[in-house]
Amino acid sequence: MTKQSQDDQGENSNEDIKIVDAENVEAEIIETVEPSWKDRLLSVDHWLRFAFMVLFLLILGVVSYLIVALVVLQFFWALIAGEGNDKLRDFGSSVARFILQVLRFLTYNTDDKPFPFADWPESENVDLDK
Repeated sequence: MTKQSQDDQGENSNEDIKIVDAENVEAEIIETVEPSWKDRLLSVDHWLRFAFMVLFLLILGVVSYLIVALVVLQFFWALIAGEGNDKLRDFGSSVARFILQVLRFLTYNTDDKPFPFADWPESENVDLDK
């Protein structure tokens, strides 16, 4: 190798080191900007959401009994009257939409809290008899 090519290699290796150092500095900057796991663990927002999640899990448990009651009532209504009750159907539809809103909140698909922190969902008004 010539002296010139050795000098070129020496310069290239110094440049590589500078690039690596620049990447390390960039990574350190990113780490300081992003909150650490300790900060996230102590975040009031996360614990507040957890409290709402527990609340909505309890509400979901109560609503499951309501759905069972609606199913039984609608069945016996249809058995006796020959067709389903429109009011029960609308209420069942809105309860189903409420359950969907709760599940979306619990699974982090939305940050919007469902009823009672928002309006009660409207029925889809699907008429199965027609």
